[in-house]
Amino acid sequence: MGRKRKRPLAKTKKKPTPGTAVPTTSSQGMGLRIHEWKSSVKDKAKYLTPYRRWIEALALLLILGVGLLVRIEDVRDWNAHPELALYKGEPLLTTFDGYFYLTLARDLAEGTYTPIDNNRDVPKGVSRRFPPPLISVIGAGLAKITPFSLNWIGAVLPALLGLLLALPIYALGRFYGGPAMGLTAALMGLLSHYYVYRSSLGWFDTDCMNVTWATGAAYCFLRFGIEVGQKRYLYFSCGMLIFLLFLWWWDSTPQVVTVVSMLPLVVALVFFYRPGQREACIFLGAAGLGIGVILLWMGLDLPLKIFRHVASTFHYISTKEVVGIWPPIGATISEEAVPSLNEIVAKTTDSLPAFFLAGAGLAGLFYRRPKESLFISVPLILAALSFLFAKRFMIFLAPVTALGIGYAISEIWYWRRRFAVLFLLAPILLIFLVWPALKKDMTKTFWPKEPPHLIAGMDLASKETSEDAVIWAWWDHGYPLNYWARRGTVGDGMLHGGHRSFYNGLPLATHDERLAANFMRFYVNSGMGGIENVYRAVGNDPVRGVNLIKKVLSVGPEKARELLATTELAPVENLQNMDQWLRFFYPEKTRPVYLFLDWRLTITSYWWYWLGTWDVEKRDGMHPTYKAFYSMSEENGHIKGSEGLDIDVEKGELRTGNRIIDLTHLVKREKQRVLTKNYQRNHGLRFEMFVPARFGALMDAHISKSVFNKLYLRHTYKSKYFRPVVMNTPSYQLWEVLGDKEQ
Repeated sequence: MGRKRKRPLAKTKKKPTPGTAVPTTSSQGMGLRIHEWKSSVKDKAKYLTPYRRWIEALALLLILGVGLLVRIEDVRDWNAHPELALYKGEPLLTTFDGYFYLTLARDLAEGTYTPIDNNRDVPKGVSRRFPPPLISVIGAGLAKITPFSLNWIGAVLPALLGLLLALPIYALGRFYGGPAMGLTAALMGLLSHYYVYRSSLGWFDTDCMNVTWATGAAYCFLRFGIEVGQKRYLYFSCGMLIFLLFLWWWDSTPQVVTVVSMLPLVVALVFFYRPGQREACIFLGAAGLGIGVILLWMGLDLPLKIFRHVASTFHYISTKEVVGIWPPIGATISEEAVPSLNEIVAKTTDSLPAFFLAGAGLAGLFYRRPKESLFISVPLILAALSFLFAKRFMIFLAPVTALGIGYAISEIWYWRRRFAVLFLLAPILLIFLVWPALKKDMTKTFWPKEPPHLIAGMDLASKETSEDAVIWAWWDHGYPLNYWARRGTVGDGMLHGGHRSFYNGLPLATHDERLAANFMRFYVNSGMGGIENVYRAVGNDPVRGVNLIKKVLSVGPEKARELLATTELAPVENLQNMDQWLRFFYPEKTRPVYLFLDWRLTITSYWWYWLGTWDVEKRDGMHPTYKAFYSMSEENGHIKGSEGLDIDVEKGELRTGNRIIDLTHLVKREKQRVLTKNYQRNHGLRFEMFVPARFGALMDAHISKSVFNKLYLRHTYKSKYFRPVVMNTPSYQLWEVLGDKEQ
């Protein structure tokens, strides 16, 4: 597993032996230490015969094979259960955001990549970056030169790219502790469960390479710092190339990429780079000139912009409480939640001893080689954020825990020549550490976030609507709808702040069908820009603006004219008189608007209803109760269904598991009528069921009156505002939104 090496001498004052150079200055001392380190490496290399090099190479290939296996073995389960993972025989993605990059790849492959995407952030549209994101460019290129479909490329490519993390981890480990550390770290890094999850089959997103770029930059700038002579600039060039590719790869956050990539370079320059005077002047002069050109091109305040953006990103991730008048969207997103220690362990090493050994190994590494260890400070800092702010940072625990375990194993392996038992103990310990992670990776199946039955609804929507249509859906469906339906959307994985999400959920959560329909048409015509105009017209007061929008759109055009006449509205842009304001709120013509309701809304109702009912004055919304049940049937006065559901119709008593709940109402929607049974209770929950679909839900009184529940489960609606287009309850529904028009 490694080669014989000399132990570092203790840091005690000793009389120099003959032939030992004594440094007279700090720079000379640094140069001598580097020279001694390189000489030591050359001496040790004599022990590493070509035969051992081949063994090391084969071991690394085996590790890559294991890493690939744990990433693609889900294909077996996907093929066994195509109803959960395949649509028309092709795989689906395991992340919502992946469809953003897959849409760009499709447009590139089809030659329809335009500067403005008019199907996002309707009606404004979104500017597309040039060049397009690297992952989309790779996907489009593979679609053109290979016989594979874009769906298969999107599914398999992340699993292949995820393996590349082994290379920089192996290189760092080999530098710090030799082949034993390098190989161990590479193996543990590829098996880290959360990293496997976000670099596995179907995860067509930037996560599969973000850690690799960051770790690769750290290694290149480490070698730039410790090398002497011209070779160091080769590593510098490689580090800068990785930085540029990282910028292209993670193009949505160039400021974060800059900080993550450049911090190791700063460490190299501060602690290691000690060239001759002439060499330093040439290099630092060229670097200064390059920085000057960049500042002149992008603005002298570029460092301040980077700081502000990084601070803003950190604020978005860390904020879970209400700040200002709008809801904190971070509280509603699962990957923004703060994980417990048990969850962190379970999603990294899946072994508490392995996790603590990783910590001990890192401590030993920093103690033995404090300055060289600073190069892994970036992944270490980012990994630490997972303990404090959000679980999304756990992907950076992959290289951190891997290097810690690798260093511990390499230390044990070093002593094998003195203690023969370690020849067996080190491999056995490694197996003990690897097995929990490998077992979990091999047994845990990652299923697509959007199941095939929902994708079928999106695909059908592309056939049932015109090309210029806009489909109103909750923002997590934004990217999939862009890809599968090729229709306009109002929110997605990038456009979902608390302010915007309040308006996204308002038509679903309100009890007023008229307000819901009129608001969707108003928004599709004017967007967030139009809402900002309302705020400006009432003195830049969002509270008054929200209340005015709700009132105007809930009363219809005639009463809205009276309402606007009594409201002091300041002129804004082309809104100068009453008629212009009325046409603004009630546009005569908009892009066709459709509402997409689906099964996922039943499992995310806790959050979208909270956002949609947000009270800007009280700064809070309502968390509902809404629990769906399936496969329901009624017999002998009892309604039974999934999860052990048993309702005594006469008593109004619901049992599920160990819970007994008293009902206030039982509502049954049959084909032609709605039957309601009132149990004369002042407190309790309601149960409603859609008999033809054998589907029902336990809910509170508030959400039972929502437009969502009226349309989705009860199927009671006003034809003036909504028209059913496709009804496939409980999977999905598509409604045409009509609304009032200004006379």
